[in-house]
Amino acid sequence: MERVIAPIELKEAKADGSFTGYAAVFNNIDLGRDVIMPGAFTNVKTTRDGQVRIAMYHDLKKLAGKAKFEQDDHGLRVEGQLTLDVSYVRDSYALMKEGVLDGLSVGFDIPYGGATFEDRDGDYVRIIKEAVLWEFSLVPFGMNPEALIDSVKSAAKNIKDFEAQLRGLGYSQREAKALASGGFKSLGHRDGDLDSVTLADEFKNLAHAFDWNPK
Repeated sequence: MERVIAPIELKEAKADGSFTGYAAVFNNIDLGRDVIMPGAFTNVKTTRDGQVRIAMYHDLKKLAGKAKFEQDDHGLRVEGQLTLDVSYVRDSYALMKEGVLDGLSVGFDIPYGGATFEDRDGDYVRIIKEAVLWEFSLVPFGMNPEALIDSVKSAAKNIKDFEAQLRGLGYSQREAKALASGGFKSLGHRDGDLDSVTLADEFKNLAHAFDWNPK
């Protein structure tokens, strides 16, 4: 299986493991001197519901989720969902949020005649015109230094900021962490007095400001 690291441009990453972005960018020369041309993924090995698999380190024995996809002029656009019920996926997602696991890589085969070689500004590069896409993977190091998942790191910072704001409303550290991860219902009953109602309203306002989804 061929592997090419292309610049990843995640547009959004949410606490539930969903994200949108580009798993491959067309017309980009990576450090392996490969270029994927627009529309190159002529065959995609999908799940039964027509989505592409997300794997860990190109190991199909360690699947991490699946993604809807389409090819546009820019690249392979995906709407992914990580399966956070799986322990190693949760661990990997934690590393993503800390910026330790910050690359994505596409895995594919090239059929006969699907690639050519040419000179581009003094570089002898492989032009991939046709490929069979098997999956894209979470990886720690990429052949392209631009292949980083920056928006996940931003999400981690937002969580810490959100917890800090909740502490300012009078919640304990334990309660703030519970709220940030599970919503207001995660606290259980909080005496039912006026203060708890007010705090609940303030929590919802904060959640809205941070683009959170309180439960």
